[in-house]
Amino acid sequence: MTFHIIISISLLYLVNKIFNLRNIFNPFVFVVLIHFFFFYLGLIYKDIYTHIIITNETTLIINYSFISVIIGGIVSRYFFQRLKNPYLRFPYMQKVLPVKSKTVIVGYLFIFIGFLCTLKFIYNAGGLVIFMEDIENTRIEARKGQGLITQLAILFFTYGLLTLIMSKFSNSIKLILTVIVLFWILSFGNRGPALYLLVFVIFVMQSVNNVQFTYKKILVFGLFLFSVMVLLGAIRTNGAANLYDLFIARFAWRPFVNIQNFQYVVNYFPNKHEFLLGQTYWVDFSMLFPGSHPNSGTFLKELMGWRFDGGSVTPSFLGISYINFGYYGLIFSPFLLGFISNSVYEIYSRSFNLNNPLNLILLLILSFNFASIVPSGVMTVLIQNISVVLIVHVLYFMITKINLAKIIR
Repeated sequence: MTFHIIISISLLYLVNKIFNLRNIFNPFVFVVLIHFFFFYLGLIYKDIYTHIIITNETTLIINYSFISVIIGGIVSRYFFQRLKNPYLRFPYMQKVLPVKSKTVIVGYLFIFIGFLCTLKFIYNAGGLVIFMEDIENTRIEARKGQGLITQLAILFFTYGLLTLIMSKFSNSIKLILTVIVLFWILSFGNRGPALYLLVFVIFVMQSVNNVQFTYKKILVFGLFLFSVMVLLGAIRTNGAANLYDLFIARFAWRPFVNIQNFQYVVNYFPNKHEFLLGQTYWVDFSMLFPGSHPNSGTFLKELMGWRFDGGSVTPSFLGISYINFGYYGLIFSPFLLGFISNSVYEIYSRSFNLNNPLNLILLLILSFNFASIVPSGVMTVLIQNISVVLIVHVLYFMITKINLAKIIR
C-alpha cells in the first residue's frame, strides 16, 4: 500500500509539473486521471476484497501500464518541444459569443434536436426509464436497437449546451439550461454521460472566464461528483439492500471493478479459451451495420459466462489488448495511448483556433473519448463514439456556415 501511494503521488506530481493536471482539454491528462481513479487506485486497497484474488502478475501489469502511459506522454512532449512547439497549459477563450449570434442560435437548435431524439427514445421505451421499476435492467432493454438515437441525443445536447455556456448569458440562465439538459440525459438511465457533461460545463466556464479552479476546489468537486455517480448507481441497482450500505460498498468498489475485470480476463485467456486475434475488433466494427449488434463488452460477457444485472462488461484497454494478442498487446498499448493522446493535443492546439466554439468543443469531446479508451478499449470508442461525433460535428460546422438571414428571407 505504501509503495503504491508513494508512486501515485510522485507520478501525478510529475504529470502536473509538465502538463497541468487541471487541463482535461489535453486528452493525455484525461487519460492519466481516468487510469488513476478507475484502474490504479483500487490497487491500494485491493486486499479488503478477500474473495477476489488479484495476482502479483496483474498488479505488476497495471503498475507498468500506468507508468508506461505517462512515459508515452512525456516522450511526446519532448518530441514536440524539440520541434519548438510551445505547450498550452490551459486554453483560455479570448472572445465570448454574443447572445444573438448565429452560433448561439445553432446551440439552441442542437438542444432542440437533442430533445426530439430524447422524445423518440421515451416513446419507444414506453416512458421515462428513470421512473420505471428495476432501472438497472430496464435501461438496457430500452436501449436495444436505440443506441444510435441515444448517442445522437447526448451529442446534440453536449454541442448545444456548451455553445450556450460560451455565450454572454448570465450564470443563472446557464445554470437553468444545464439542469434541464442534464435531466433529459439522465432520462436514458445512464448517469455517466450526464456527469461528464457537467464536468465539461465546469471546465468550459473556466475557459470562458479565464480562470482556473484551485486544486482544493477541483478535489472537492471531484469527490462530490464521484459520490453522486455512486449514489445514482446504488439507487438504480435491483434489490432490497439498504441504500446507505449499498452506497458505502459501491464507493470503494467503483475504482476496483476494472481491476477485477482485468483479472478475470487474465484467468480466462488462454487457459479456458484461446486468444481471439482481433475478433473483438470485428464485433465492434459490425455495430456499423443495420440491426441490433452486441458490442465487444456484451460479446465477452456471454463468452465468459458472466451473470450480472445491467449491460456489458468493461474489460479495459489492457484487457482487450490481452484478449486479442496476449502479452504482446500489453507491452505496447499503454505507451502508445500516452504518446498518441498528448500528440493529438499538441497538434490540435497548434493547428486550430480554440476561440472558435466548434474547435474547443471537439477538443474536449476528443479528450473524453481518449479517456474512455481506458475502461472500454480503443475500437469500442472509435466505432460507438468517434464515428457519431464526426456526424454531429460536421452538421454543426455546416449549419454555422449557412447564411441564416438569406434562408429566413
